[in-house]
Amino acid sequence: MDFPDNIIGIVGGMGPQAGIALCNSIVCQTAATMDQEHFSIVLLSFPGDIVDRTAFLEGRSAVNPALNIAGIIRKLEAAGAGVAGIACNTCHSPLIFDVLLEELKKTNCGVQLLHMPVETCRYIGEDHPYIRRIGVMTTNGTYRSGVYVRVLEDHDYEIVNADPAFQNEVIHRMVYDPNFGLKSCPKGVTSEVKALMDTALNYFRKRGAEAVILGCTEFSLIEMADRVEGLLIVDSTAALARALIREASRYSDRRLLTGLASVARIV
Repeated sequence: MDFPDNIIGIVGGMGPQAGIALCNSIVCQTAATMDQEHFSIVLLSFPGDIVDRTAFLEGRSAVNPALNIAGIIRKLEAAGAGVAGIACNTCHSPLIFDVLLEELKKTNCGVQLLHMPVETCRYIGEDHPYIRRIGVMTTNGTYRSGVYVRVLEDHDYEIVNADPAFQNEVIHRMVYDPNFGLKSCPKGVTSEVKALMDTALNYFRKRGAEAVILGCTEFSLIEMADRVEGLLIVDSTAALARALIREASRYSDRRLLTGLASVARIV
């Protein structure tokens, strides 16, 4: 069976497993019964070309990662991608994302670039409209940029944000601790990270959150149920995958897999 193709592009490498997780989520959420019914996907992962996003936002790097990300998106366009997503939440902080859009505009790039925090919020509104009070787990760069806070406030959600000390010592540490963090141990999720995740979820539960957004793509690598003792766990990677399928399906017979309980985990 032949299908019109709308190639999906993925900017990976931030970290390297995050792009793979996004690709996997697209495959898992596509309603397909044979190989040929799946989307064509182009994943470009050049981790050495993109400086750490939090380092840039905190002033520890003078190079805006938007510049090289724009070059990667242009490569995706040359490979035929019509719609693309970036497998990194911190890239959507205005100091990076706004510059990225300007760079793409300069070269008349025709790729439709989706916004991960916006699509995550859209997913919650469409599939869980009863949720009003939401906690957010992100890196320090995303946390300080306030990108999720702004998007959620625009949709009239109540936000449960971690206090600065908890953010730095528990949530951010899960990703960046040099000994056991997710970026330091690509072969598997450490017991220390799992313990910190339990601490973080309990923190938001005690503060009345109804849902928690996993607002760092590294968190998508931690296997967990879509609900943890009453908390809805929303995976931003899976939400972006869902949105990419939606946009790529506009000119295709492929469809989003129906009947999913949530987009809350990558297995």
